[in-house]
Amino acid sequence: MRLPPLLVAALVAGCVSFGSREADRYFVLEATSPPGVAAHAPSRHDVSVAPTTASSFYDTQSIAYSRAAGTRAYYQFNHWTERPQRAIHAQLASRLQGDGAKGTLVLHTHLEEIYHDAAAPPGIARIAIRAELVDAQGRRVIARREFTRSSPAASYDADGAVRGFDLALGAVIDDIAAWVEERAARPGRER
Repeated sequence: MRLPPLLVAALVAGCVSFGSREADRYFVLEATSPPGVAAHAPSRHDVSVAPTTASSFYDTQSIAYSRAAGTRAYYQFNHWTERPQRAIHAQLASRLQGDGAKGTLVLHTHLEEIYHDAAAPPGIARIAIRAELVDAQGRRVIARREFTRSSPAASYDADGAVRGFDLALGAVIDDIAAWVEERAARPGRER
């Protein structure tokens, strides 16, 4: 029995490797402070932190980047260990919930963007989070605000971008925590 030449070529191509490819790498998204900045105390107010949601493009373990305005792509072999919104929620809850008790205020957050702006080397790690502080009993929005931070990437690759994301996230969490503290101290007016 004779195999058609196209089938033989397909079988051979499936068995032959044309070199090794880069191994997948996984990164943990961790809020960090710049060197010399002291750790922050937990919240003094009774705040619950709802799970962070994310815009659909960023609701993935893939790390996003952009080389031109208005475009986004994913790094091919570089990923988050978990979806960014889960890491963000865990870090906000750790910072704001204290002992984990149900709060009289609820913080809702939505990850708008998290990407490496790689238009020019080494690029900039950008994060944008929308936040709402809600009265848990009346379900009334007390305040809402968008928080945007960026940090230079340490190098022109995913590894350098992740180091920038960690610093940008640390700054965003500091900003959100300060805003929650300020708003929780006077929860009557929308802002």
